[in-house]
Amino acid sequence: MKNIVNYLVYGCLLSMCLLACDFLDEKPYSELTNENLEVGFGKDSVKYTTAVQAEQLINGAYSDFASEFWQLDLYIMNDAQADNAYAGESKDQTVQIDQLRLISTNGNVSRDWNYIYTHISKANTILTYVPAIADPALTETRKNEILGEAAFMRAICYFNLVRIYGSVPMILQAIPEISMENLEEVYPLLYPAQSSVEDIYAQIVKDLEYAQANVADYSAFKFKITKAFANLLLAEVYATKDGVEKTDWTSVKKYAEKVVNDGRYGLLPHYNDVFAVANPLEKGILPYLDLLNENSKESIFEVDYNSWTTLGNWAGQMFVGIDWKKFNTPSHDLYDAFTREGDLVRRDASILLYDVSGKWTDTYWPSSAYPYSWKIRAQEKNNIVLYRLPEAILLLADAENELGNTAKAAQLVNQIRTRAGLPNTTAAIKEDMRLAIENEHRFEFAFEGKRWMDLKRRGRFIQAMRACTDHQREYGLAMKETQLLWPIPQSELDLNRNLKQNPGY
Repeated sequence: MKNIVNYLVYGCLLSMCLLACDFLDEKPYSELTNENLEVGFGKDSVKYTTAVQAEQLINGAYSDFASEFWQLDLYIMNDAQADNAYAGESKDQTVQIDQLRLISTNGNVSRDWNYIYTHISKANTILTYVPAIADPALTETRKNEILGEAAFMRAICYFNLVRIYGSVPMILQAIPEISMENLEEVYPLLYPAQSSVEDIYAQIVKDLEYAQANVADYSAFKFKITKAFANLLLAEVYATKDGVEKTDWTSVKKYAEKVVNDGRYGLLPHYNDVFAVANPLEKGILPYLDLLNENSKESIFEVDYNSWTTLGNWAGQMFVGIDWKKFNTPSHDLYDAFTREGDLVRRDASILLYDVSGKWTDTYWPSSAYPYSWKIRAQEKNNIVLYRLPEAILLLADAENELGNTAKAAQLVNQIRTRAGLPNTTAAIKEDMRLAIENEHRFEFAFEGKRWMDLKRRGRFIQAMRACTDHQREYGLAMKETQLLWPIPQSELDLNRNLKQNPGY
């Protein structure tokens, strides 16, 4: 849905690598430190000279958390691609994701690559030029905070890229102004090869450590990157980057514990409080409302939507409504799993059964009780909570369990279960607790864009799909290990001959 001209231009520019040619005597710019952040970049650095411009740059980067990747595609790739939902809406590019048969020309494959690299470009601009701003109105504290926020954004973008596509080009500098004079010099740098997964994760950790040291300690306004968010993402990165057998669980525990032990955060009394709005769905139309509990103590990071003219939430319309068949139809596998567990609180907060008779039919559900994913219940003003405290609690439970503290893990899991009105977990040994935490994560975060990536980090995606109890099982049975990554977009391969396609595509 981006302008095609912008897409083609960015497709050419996104592969810009380090400007090492002019700074061979400097420390490598893959090393993010206070020292190398103080270097300007020639004539391009004069573009940004004021505190106001620095604030505009960081605000522009924050706005990318409202892109189509975060409002739509993250949920399709994580819930519809897994066992929580199926495509619903019948567009082939979405059905390919649902049925685990992606091809490199799929529109979602290319647009998500583009959205994420666009966000990286904004972060790189900040990290390249803001250090040289000498305006006294930009205090050192605020400058460092902005740089920390930008470093975090770059990290979370690469974390998504490496989990989706695997080895990708790692671009760590703003692209300089290109002229006829430097074209021959710059042109070869426009088309780099992919970096290794190990190098990408090393950079993610460096960026997050820098962010953790420089961003705000806390903010009551949750559309703000804070130390808690940096610690939470560090815990998730450490739980993911080395694979199931080599996970550094001590580091996962270290960072998750910082969030869980921060008394400024806590669970809301009722699970439904996280997603509640004042008015229900009426005549199939979502209301135009705020969350009842915006910026709550449970929220670690949420996108602040306020109006169509500034930043508007259209995501709800993609999943709920009667004007067309929506994305992410909840699966019987998920609905039945909730019911078997007796988890009616989270089931009914996650899935809305609604009468769509006369609108459309569905192979697997009756029109009189058609299910919607129900975590986003209003439009325009409704904030979307992207990260919340239970994620840190369950990561800490994972770490405690793997470090031999299964009883502590049970205590953490029971915090989540108690809020959902469930009895304590019966898992008492490590192997049972692993599955209990995995299931708890599924029930807690259904339709919040987590399932596919969570199962992959556990090494359990293919097994879970093959154990699915409805029609999606056939996709899991046909699935190969190579399909755990998406293909590199064909449009990028056409632009850059140094890119290599992922195996199996």
